[in-house]
Amino acid sequence: MPRIKHVNALSNEKMNFSTLGIRSELKDYELAYWLNYNYDLGLIARLDVTDVQINGSIWEYNVYDGTDHNGETLCLVMNVSSGWRPEANETQNLFGSVLPKKHLLTTVKHWDCVLIAENNEFAVDLETALKRNSKITTASYFEAHTQLTQSETHLLYEIRNV
Repeated sequence: MPRIKHVNALSNEKMNFSTLGIRSELKDYELAYWLNYNYDLGLIARLDVTDVQINGSIWEYNVYDGTDHNGETLCLVMNVSSGWRPEANETQNLFGSVLPKKHLLTTVKHWDCVLIAENNEFAVDLETALKRNSKITTASYFEAHTQLTQSETHLLYEIRNV
């Protein structure tokens, strides 16, 4: 499994990408197929699940890479952890073990996956199109750098650029 390579938060990296939060009963591969079929996004699953270490726990994300109609990169990220798994050196404690809830991002609990796009006009158009699918309950456009914590923005940036 590929491990996230952390970036320097103070470097001049462009992290003001556009994003769509999506809540759906579709599985990640079904959503990717639907987006490819209807909008020709070319989303292809990465061969391995992406590991992310957060506060001593390892979370796993399925990631699909693709492109929009202008050739700009897209990235669909979905949390596939059934919770979390502790690092190898962490011991299990029967009485003190409290599993965190399965969320894509800590501060955003109502999305199943996030579509990262460079082109904000395309993201807004896609939000409208996604709302027409009866199996998608929520599709919400947002700018990651204004609505997420700095660590969450970095996490999405790092997953996108593995």
